[in-house]
Amino acid sequence: MLNMKEKKRGIILAVLIVVITVISLVGFNIVFKKDMNKSSNIITAKGQLLQPEQVIKNYFGYYNEKNVKGVNSTHTEWLRGPSLDENLKSIKLNSIVEDTSPSEKEGYMKYGRGIINGAKAENVKIYKVNYTVKYKKDGIGPEDSGTYEKWIILVRKDKNSPWLIDDGGEG
Repeated sequence: MLNMKEKKRGIILAVLIVVITVISLVGFNIVFKKDMNKSSNIITAKGQLLQPEQVIKNYFGYYNEKNVKGVNSTHTEWLRGPSLDENLKSIKLNSIVEDTSPSEKEGYMKYGRGIINGAKAENVKIYKVNYTVKYKKDGIGPEDSGTYEKWIILVRKDKNSPWLIDDGGEG
């Protein structure tokens, strides 16, 4: 038989194990949720799909962090890649303005990637973005350090699908 002292030790040990387990699970849950919010651009905390503007903000944030997985989470399959520009020092999004001109959307759908993916007009959004980029060394990439304006085209399969960056460039 166990004496009173041994019973108390056993109870204290059991309580300690339960407390450590609860703390571990709560801590894991907090870290997991924080990581999901940081690396997932598809669903918000309320379970809703992100708006196109937030996808663009996430893209620039991930690119600045040099987070390949994050950047790829904002892209359609064909844009995803294994690495980012090693020459990048920093990139900062200055502004996002939706381009509602029918000619831009029509150009994408009739002459651009819209031919390939069969996107419908209601599932295509185009934004003009202004950003500032700094490189470690200028003159070795398609652009040097400075401020630029480019268009970013986002698509979704349908209204229940996430918005993803599918194309972009100079207008």
